[in-house]
Amino acid sequence: MVFEINDEAKALMEERGIQEADVEEVLEYAETEQKLYDEDNGHFLGKKRLGEFTVYAEYTKDDSGKIIVENAYSHRVKLTEDGE
Repeated sequence: MVFEINDEAKALMEERGIQEADVEEVLEYAETEQKLYDEDNGHFLGKKRLGEFTVYAEYTKDDSGKIIVENAYSHRVKLTEDGE
């Protein structure tokens, strides 16, 4: 898969502790399984749960089909059952 991460997204990923390999895994899942499309801005959104956190990648595609990552973010959730 051919993709690039724009400079702004790279800075955000570094700040947020998101690895390029995580984003690549999200992109592969999005392009083969499920993604959302925002008609207003022409961006796709992919997400995938990786261990105890979910990674999101917002991206576009150029005319050649190359993916350009515009933003990436994540959240961590750990759910446990009530001990009662």
